[in-house]
Amino acid sequence: MSLVVFDMGRRVETPVQPDRLRTHKTAATTALHDGQPSTHGYDAIADDAYQQAQQRPPQPVAYVQDIMSADVETLSPSDSLGLALRRFKNSSFHHFPVVDEQLQVHGILSDRDALNAMLQHTDIQHHPVSRYASHPVVCIRPSADIRQAAQTLYQYNIGALPVINEQQQLCGILTPSDILRTLSHYGPMELWA
Repeated sequence: MSLVVFDMGRRVETPVQPDRLRTHKTAATTALHDGQPSTHGYDAIADDAYQQAQQRPPQPVAYVQDIMSADVETLSPSDSLGLALRRFKNSSFHHFPVVDEQLQVHGILSDRDALNAMLQHTDIQHHPVSRYASHPVVCIRPSADIRQAAQTLYQYNIGALPVINEQQQLCGILTPSDILRTLSHYGPMELWA
């Protein structure tokens, strides 16, 4: 399985998602098009693009390793929350994995975690990030397909998936932005093969 959960650097049981969060098939709806030619130029362009997409051979399914960000900024468990806040301010990242010297994932600190900590406590600049980082952390393997990654992000309502290799070491991070960038850059990619 490509989905792995870590709690403070140790692998824990892979969770089973409750049925209430699973997506279910629904019946298709009928088309709203009344059969009359469209007077909007956009519809003609969209129809033309759709026809061109149908004529192309299907693209291979993209894997997490193809779209993840390999350049990951991390924090160590002993780093201060003040350092994390400065790094959030000076970078475009919203999540920092908390890892040890062997790159084992101990937690993940989001900008929201840091903001909540500031709202609940005063004078926390010197507290360690491990105190406020979320754990256990749902991680994913580089060999997982992006459909599984998207489903995991959606079902667990998380904003980032640390990517770990076979040695359980952090090797990247995947966010919804990475998936959206792939969809927007590669057009009608064949994701559902």
